Amino acid sequence: MATREPESPSESEWSRRGVLGAALGSAMAVLRHWWHGTPLHAGLPAAPEHVTPQTQVAIEGGLKWLASRQVADGGFGSRGSYARNVGVCALAGTAFLAHRGMTGPYRRAIQECIRYLLARAQENGFIVEAEIRTHATLYGHGFATMFLGQVFGESYDPRVRETLKAATELILNLQNEQGGWCYTSDPKDADVSISTCQLLALFSARQAGIGVPREAIERSVDFLRRAQNEDGGFRYRLDDPPESLFPRSAAAVVALTCAGLGQDPLVQRGREYLQHPHPPLELSPGKLAEYHFYGRFYATHAAWQVGQKEWDRWYPTVRDELLMQQSTSGAWHDANIGDEYATAMALIVLQFPFGNVPLLAMR
Repeated sequence: MATREPESPSESEWSRRGVLGAALGSAMAVLRHWWHGTPLHAGLPAAPEHVTPQTQVAIEGGLKWLASRQVADGGFGSRGSYARNVGVCALAGTAFLAHRGMTGPYRRAIQECIRYLLARAQENGFIVEAEIRTHATLYGHGFATMFLGQVFGESYDPRVRETLKAATELILNLQNEQGGWCYTSDPKDADVSISTCQLLALFSARQAGIGVPREAIERSVDFLRRAQNEDGGFRYRLDDPPESLFPRSAAAVVALTCAGLGQDPLVQRGREYLQHPHPPLELSPGKLAEYHFYGRFYATHAAWQVGQKEWDRWYPTVRDELLMQQSTSGAWHDANIGDEYATAMALIVLQFPFGNVPLLAMR
């Protein structure tokens, strides 16, 4: 018997979610002022489950190292192909935001991230380090948009809203006929990875009160639906062989759940795929899987979305793995994109239980 697919949310429902998202951001900001009123060394009030004293030490060390890597203009890094990348800056800002929102000891570092990203916004809305132009600049734009959506919910800075609105409109304008997003102007270049990044940016913008048409979400959901393979994982592009990969499959599951399809068979099959071992081993001690930190970031969010049982299974394992991989300097290492990126991603994962980033609290 054929399975009836759930109806897409109505226009009024999307509007309601946007208003509720903005209200949630405001309410969480107030709660953070109260909840994080004491310094971390005095102990977090009602410390989240699974956040051990060793985890708190690792978080503090990582945040201090990351803050030390911020340069005078607010960006991160001075060497390599990803130096001053807006996406790395946005992820670093998100790592600081995850600590105690914008009220904690890293509030100045967050403000410097905002300043850097606003200064990189082009007239057409594109947020990019124009003088460097690293690979896949839409990734950087997506993460920058995502971060600005979260900080606007706490700062209500009109400059942030103006930049966020233009950045969101650019994403909407770049959605192709397939419903996805591309690295280039070739419509066949649309892939699951870049598309999930843009989708989360749109959800973050909605939380900040920026209008996002229901049709744009529905088209992107349809794109991801067609990209799912028989094993529940997701292929890279629609025309590619049906090869699933853990990191991008986790990203797709997260985006689809944020779109309100948590109970859809599409997402259920994706979650089942994520729970099975996949080569290369995803949580093998001392070994970094392909797209290691990217995969951890999305898989942690996916586990959070499922509920307590899956969270209890996933978080302690990934937590212990990351604690083991941290260097004595406080950083995590990634030979491709850079240590600032790796450290930011690891810190976001470890601080997930704090619930200080509204987008990452979505289920």
